[in-house]
Amino acid sequence: MKKLGYALCLLLAATSSASALELGFSGMARMTGDSYLVVQDKKVFETGDRVGIFQLSADGQQHYTPLQIDNWRDPDGPSSDLESVCQLPGSQNQYLLAESGYWDGKFGRIFRVELNGTQANVLQVYHVPKLIPSGKGKHGDNFEGMLCAKMGANTLVILGERGGSKAYRHGVLRIGVLQPTSIDWQHYAEQAVKVKAPKSWRTAKYRSISDLYLDNDGIIWAVATQDAGDNGPFRSVVYAAARLAQNSSKTPLEALKHAAAAWPIDGFKVEALAAPNVNVPGSVMSIGTEDEHFGGVWRPLFPSQNGTDD
Repeated sequence: MKKLGYALCLLLAATSSASALELGFSGMARMTGDSYLVVQDKKVFETGDRVGIFQLSADGQQHYTPLQIDNWRDPDGPSSDLESVCQLPGSQNQYLLAESGYWDGKFGRIFRVELNGTQANVLQVYHVPKLIPSGKGKHGDNFEGMLCAKMGANTLVILGERGGSKAYRHGVLRIGVLQPTSIDWQHYAEQAVKVKAPKSWRTAKYRSISDLYLDNDGIIWAVATQDAGDNGPFRSVVYAAARLAQNSSKTPLEALKHAAAAWPIDGFKVEALAAPNVNVPGSVMSIGTEDEHFGGVWRPLFPSQNGTDD
Protein backbone atom coordinates (compact mmCIF):
# COMPACT_ATOMS: atom_id res chain seq x y z
CA MET A 1 0.00 0.00 0.00
CA LYS A 2 1.33 3.42 -0.88
CA LYS A 3 1.85 5.55 2.22
CA LEU A 4 3.15 9.07 2.82
CA GLY A 5 6.40 8.60 0.96
CA TYR A 6 8.70 8.53 3.94
CA ALA A 7 10.62 5.78 5.71
CA LEU A 8 12.56 5.66 8.90
CA CYS A 9 16.25 6.39 8.72
CA LEU A 10 18.18 6.93 11.93
CA LEU A 11 21.64 8.42 11.80
CA LEU A 12 23.91 8.67 14.83
CA ALA A 13 24.24 12.38 15.48
CA ALA A 14 27.49 12.11 17.38
CA THR A 15 30.84 10.92 16.11
CA SER A 16 32.47 7.88 17.67
CA SER A 17 34.51 10.15 19.93
CA ALA A 18 31.46 11.97 21.30
CA SER A 19 30.01 10.72 24.56
CA ALA A 20 26.26 10.09 24.70
CA LEU A 21 24.15 12.50 26.71
CA GLU A 22 21.96 11.09 29.45
CA LEU A 23 19.09 13.41 28.62
CA GLY A 24 15.40 12.61 28.40
CA PHE A 25 13.55 14.64 25.77
CA SER A 26 9.92 15.31 26.78
CA GLY A 27 9.58 18.10 24.22
CA MET A 28 11.80 20.32 22.10
CA ALA A 29 11.62 23.29 19.73
CA ARG A 30 14.34 24.41 17.35
CA MET A 31 15.93 27.72 18.38
CA THR A 32 18.62 28.17 15.74
CA GLY A 33 19.74 25.98 12.86
CA ASP A 34 21.66 23.66 15.16
CA SER A 35 20.13 24.13 18.63
CA TYR A 36 16.90 23.22 20.45
CA LEU A 37 15.12 24.27 23.61
CA VAL A 38 14.39 21.06 25.54
CA VAL A 39 12.00 20.39 28.43
CA GLN A 40 12.17 17.49 30.88
CA ASP A 41 9.25 15.92 32.72
CA LYS A 42 10.54 16.13 36.30
CA LYS A 43 7.77 16.25 38.91
CA VAL A 44 7.52 19.09 41.40
CA PHE A 45 9.18 17.01 44.14
CA GLU A 46 12.17 16.09 41.93
CA THR A 47 15.34 18.13 41.84
CA GLY A 48 17.45 19.02 38.81
CA ASP A 49 17.08 21.21 35.76
CA ARG A 50 13.83 21.19 33.81
CA VAL A 51 14.80 23.28 30.80
CA GLY A 52 17.95 23.41 28.72
CA ILE A 53 19.53 23.89 25.30
CA PHE A 54 20.65 20.92 23.19
CA GLN A 55 23.10 21.65 20.39
CA LEU A 56 24.59 19.50 17.65
CA SER A 57 27.82 21.05 16.41
CA ALA A 58 29.15 20.82 12.86
CA ASP A 59 31.61 18.08 13.87
CA GLY A 60 28.82 15.91 15.33
CA GLN A 61 29.42 16.72 18.99
CA GLN A 62 26.36 16.89 21.25
CA HIS A 63 26.16 19.58 23.92
CA TYR A 64 23.54 20.30 26.59
CA THR A 65 23.35 23.50 28.66
CA PRO A 66 20.86 23.66 31.57
CA LEU A 67 18.89 26.88 31.96
CA GLN A 68 18.21 28.40 35.35
CA ILE A 69 14.70 29.52 36.37
CA ASP A 70 14.75 31.32 39.71
CA ASN A 71 11.10 32.36 39.96
CA TRP A 72 8.23 30.30 38.50
CA ARG A 73 5.74 33.08 39.41
CA ASP A 74 3.09 30.67 40.65
CA PRO A 75 2.08 29.44 44.13
CA ASP A 76 2.26 25.79 42.95
CA GLY A 77 6.05 26.20 42.72
CA PRO A 78 8.45 24.79 40.12
CA SER A 79 7.17 23.03 37.03
CA SER A 80 5.77 19.53 37.41
CA ASP A 81 5.81 17.26 34.35
CA LEU A 82 6.73 19.61 31.52
CA GLU A 83 5.83 17.78 28.31
CA SER A 84 5.96 20.28 25.46
CA VAL A 85 7.45 23.55 24.24
CA CYS A 86 6.90 25.92 21.31
CA GLN A 87 8.38 29.21 20.17
CA LEU A 88 6.05 32.20 20.06
CA PRO A 89 5.63 33.40 16.45
CA GLY A 90 7.48 36.62 15.74
CA SER A 91 9.70 36.28 18.81
CA GLN A 92 13.37 35.40 18.84
CA ASN A 93 13.64 34.36 22.48
CA GLN A 94 10.16 33.78 23.94
CA TYR A 95 8.68 30.30 24.34
CA LEU A 96 5.75 28.52 25.94
CA LEU A 97 6.46 25.55 28.21
CA ALA A 98 3.45 23.34 29.03
CA GLU A 99 2.80 20.87 31.83
CA SER A 100 0.83 17.73 31.02
CA GLY A 101 -2.23 18.80 33.01
CA TYR A 102 -3.75 19.21 36.45
CA TRP A 103 -3.19 16.88 39.38
CA ASP A 104 -5.45 17.08 42.43
CA GLY A 105 -6.43 20.58 41.37
CA LYS A 106 -2.85 21.84 41.05
CA PHE A 107 -0.44 22.58 38.18
CA GLY A 108 -1.85 22.48 34.63
CA ARG A 109 0.31 25.47 33.75
CA ILE A 110 1.80 26.98 30.61
CA PHE A 111 4.83 29.17 31.32
CA ARG A 112 5.74 32.01 28.98
CA VAL A 113 9.51 32.39 29.28
CA GLU A 114 12.15 34.67 27.84
CA LEU A 115 15.66 33.35 27.37
CA ASN A 116 18.69 35.40 28.37
CA GLY A 117 21.98 33.52 28.21
CA THR A 118 21.77 30.61 30.64
CA GLN A 119 18.72 32.11 32.33
CA ALA A 120 15.03 31.58 31.49
CA ASN A 121 12.75 34.21 32.99
CA VAL A 122 9.04 33.46 33.48
CA LEU A 123 6.99 36.39 32.15
CA GLN A 124 3.47 35.00 32.47
CA VAL A 125 1.67 31.86 33.65
CA TYR A 126 -1.37 30.56 31.76
CA HIS A 127 -3.33 27.34 32.21
CA VAL A 128 -4.33 24.40 30.03
CA PRO A 129 -8.06 23.63 29.64
CA LYS A 130 -9.61 21.61 32.45
CA LEU A 131 -12.27 19.28 31.05
CA ILE A 132 -11.76 16.11 33.10
CA PRO A 133 -9.98 16.48 36.47
CA SER A 134 -7.02 14.26 37.33
CA GLY A 135 -6.00 12.90 40.71
CA LYS A 136 -5.03 9.76 42.56
CA GLY A 137 -6.51 6.82 40.70
CA LYS A 138 -8.09 9.03 38.03
CA HIS A 139 -6.51 10.06 34.74
CA GLY A 140 -8.17 13.04 33.07
CA ASP A 141 -6.79 15.53 30.55
CA ASN A 142 -3.20 14.77 29.64
CA PHE A 143 -1.49 17.02 27.09
CA GLU A 144 1.85 15.89 25.67
CA GLY A 145 2.22 18.05 22.56
CA MET A 146 1.97 21.78 21.85
CA LEU A 147 2.27 24.07 18.82
CA CYS A 148 2.26 27.84 18.43
CA ALA A 149 1.00 29.20 15.11
CA LYS A 150 0.02 32.56 13.68
CA MET A 151 -3.40 32.84 12.00
CA GLY A 152 -4.33 36.33 10.92
CA ALA A 153 -4.03 38.62 13.94
CA ASN A 154 -4.24 35.71 16.39
CA THR A 155 -1.58 33.50 17.89
CA LEU A 156 -2.98 29.98 18.24
CA VAL A 157 -1.86 27.57 20.94
CA ILE A 158 -2.62 23.97 19.93
CA LEU A 159 -2.44 21.26 22.57
CA GLY A 160 -2.35 17.52 21.86
CA GLU A 161 -4.30 15.31 24.28
CA ARG A 162 -2.34 12.07 24.28
CA GLY A 163 -5.21 9.55 24.42
CA GLY A 164 -4.81 5.95 25.49
CA SER A 165 -6.91 6.36 28.66
CA LYS A 166 -10.45 5.64 29.81
CA ALA A 167 -11.28 9.31 29.41
CA TYR A 168 -9.78 9.59 25.91
CA ARG A 169 -9.26 6.53 23.78
CA HIS A 170 -7.66 8.55 20.96
CA GLY A 171 -5.85 11.86 20.69
CA VAL A 172 -7.48 15.29 20.50
CA LEU A 173 -6.12 18.61 19.22
CA ARG A 174 -7.49 21.53 21.26
CA ILE A 175 -7.11 25.11 20.04
CA GLY A 176 -6.66 28.23 22.14
CA VAL A 177 -6.11 31.89 21.33
CA LEU A 178 -3.29 33.62 23.19
CA GLN A 179 -4.39 36.71 25.12
CA PRO A 180 -2.24 39.18 27.12
CA THR A 181 -2.89 37.44 30.46
CA SER A 182 -4.67 34.20 29.53
CA ILE A 183 -5.40 31.69 26.78
CA ASP A 184 -8.95 31.62 25.43
CA TRP A 185 -9.88 27.94 25.12
CA GLN A 186 -13.56 28.65 24.46
CA HIS A 187 -13.27 30.46 21.14
CA TYR A 188 -12.51 27.23 19.23
CA ALA A 189 -13.88 24.76 21.78
CA GLU A 190 -16.25 23.26 19.20
CA GLN A 191 -13.47 22.86 16.62
CA ALA A 192 -11.37 20.33 18.53
CA VAL A 193 -9.94 17.71 16.16
CA LYS A 194 -9.94 14.00 17.04
CA VAL A 195 -6.76 12.19 16.07
CA LYS A 196 -6.45 8.44 15.59
CA ALA A 197 -2.95 7.04 15.21
CA PRO A 198 -2.16 4.50 12.46
CA LYS A 199 -2.77 0.81 13.14
CA SER A 200 0.75 -0.22 13.96
CA TRP A 201 0.61 -1.69 17.47
CA ARG A 202 1.25 -5.03 19.12
CA THR A 203 -1.41 -4.47 21.79
CA ALA A 204 -4.48 -2.27 22.06
CA LYS A 205 -2.88 0.12 24.58
CA TYR A 206 -0.96 3.06 23.11
CA ARG A 207 -0.89 6.87 23.20
CA SER A 208 -1.92 8.68 20.03
CA ILE A 209 0.05 11.89 20.71
CA SER A 210 3.37 12.24 22.51
CA ASP A 211 4.37 15.41 20.68
CA LEU A 212 3.49 17.62 17.70
CA TYR A 213 5.46 19.36 14.94
CA LEU A 214 4.24 21.92 12.40
CA ASP A 215 6.22 21.83 9.14
CA ASN A 216 6.64 24.59 6.55
CA ASP A 217 3.73 23.24 4.48
CA GLY A 218 1.27 23.56 7.37
CA ILE A 219 1.16 19.82 8.10
CA ILE A 220 0.87 18.91 11.78
CA TRP A 221 2.90 15.80 12.48
CA ALA A 222 2.29 13.71 15.58
CA VAL A 223 4.11 10.85 17.22
CA ALA A 224 2.32 7.97 18.94
CA THR A 225 4.05 5.75 21.48
CA GLN A 226 3.70 2.39 23.17
CA ASP A 227 5.68 0.93 26.04
CA ALA A 228 5.40 -2.09 28.30
CA GLY A 229 7.04 -0.36 31.27
CA ASP A 230 10.10 1.68 32.20
CA ASN A 231 12.35 -0.99 30.69
CA GLY A 232 10.37 -1.17 27.46
CA PRO A 233 10.01 -2.55 24.92
CA PHE A 234 9.21 0.78 23.25
CA ARG A 235 7.64 1.56 19.90
CA SER A 236 6.86 4.89 18.24
CA VAL A 237 5.14 5.96 15.03
CA VAL A 238 5.44 9.41 13.44
CA TYR A 239 2.47 10.30 11.22
CA ALA A 240 0.65 13.27 9.64
CA ALA A 241 -2.34 14.09 11.88
CA ALA A 242 -3.84 17.36 10.61
CA ARG A 243 -3.32 20.44 8.49
CA LEU A 244 -3.33 24.08 9.54
CA ALA A 245 -6.11 25.77 7.58
CA GLN A 246 -5.39 29.03 5.79
CA ASN A 247 -7.43 32.21 6.35
CA SER A 248 -10.16 30.41 8.28
CA SER A 249 -11.66 31.72 11.52
CA LYS A 250 -14.14 28.85 11.87
CA THR A 251 -12.00 25.79 11.34
CA PRO A 252 -8.29 26.48 12.02
CA LEU A 253 -7.42 22.78 11.71
CA GLU A 254 -8.36 20.18 9.15
CA ALA A 255 -8.07 16.53 10.19
CA LEU A 256 -6.16 14.19 7.88
CA LYS A 257 -8.05 10.92 7.55
CA HIS A 258 -6.50 7.48 7.18
CA ALA A 259 -3.18 8.40 8.76
CA ALA A 260 -0.31 6.18 7.67
CA ALA A 261 2.82 5.27 9.63
CA ALA A 262 5.38 7.55 7.99
CA TRP A 263 8.22 6.57 10.34
CA PRO A 264 7.74 3.40 12.45
CA ILE A 265 10.47 3.41 15.11
CA ASP A 266 11.09 0.29 17.17
CA GLY A 267 13.07 0.37 20.41
CA PHE A 268 12.59 4.07 21.20
CA LYS A 269 9.92 6.10 22.97
CA VAL A 270 9.79 9.33 20.97
CA GLU A 271 8.39 12.24 22.97
CA ALA A 272 9.83 15.18 21.04
CA LEU A 273 9.48 16.32 17.41
CA ALA A 274 11.16 19.37 15.93
CA ALA A 275 12.61 20.91 12.78
CA PRO A 276 15.71 19.39 11.13
CA ASN A 277 19.25 20.34 12.07
CA VAL A 278 21.38 22.26 9.55
CA ASN A 279 24.36 20.09 10.43
CA VAL A 280 22.60 16.98 9.14
CA PRO A 281 22.04 17.72 5.42
CA GLY A 282 19.03 16.05 3.86
CA SER A 283 17.18 15.45 7.13
CA VAL A 284 13.55 16.59 7.29
CA MET A 285 12.77 16.35 11.00
CA SER A 286 14.38 15.75 14.40
CA ILE A 287 13.26 13.41 17.16
CA GLY A 288 14.11 13.18 20.84
CA THR A 289 13.36 10.16 23.01
CA GLU A 290 12.48 9.58 26.65
CA ASP A 291 13.39 5.94 27.14
CA GLU A 292 12.68 5.94 30.89
CA HIS A 293 15.40 3.87 32.64
CA PHE A 294 17.66 4.20 29.58
CA GLY A 295 17.63 7.99 29.22
CA GLY A 296 17.10 9.46 25.79
CA VAL A 297 18.71 10.22 22.43
CA TRP A 298 18.43 12.82 19.67
CA ARG A 299 18.21 11.62 16.07
CA PRO A 300 17.42 13.06 12.61
CA LEU A 301 14.80 11.62 10.24
CA PHE A 302 15.26 11.37 6.47
CA PRO A 303 12.84 10.92 3.56
CA SER A 304 12.83 7.56 1.85
CA GLN A 305 14.82 6.84 -1.29
CA ASN A 306 11.96 5.33 -3.26
CA GLY A 307 9.00 7.46 -2.05
CA THR A 308 7.02 4.55 -0.57
CA ASP A 309 7.10 2.21 2.37
CA ASP A 310 5.31 -1.11 2.69
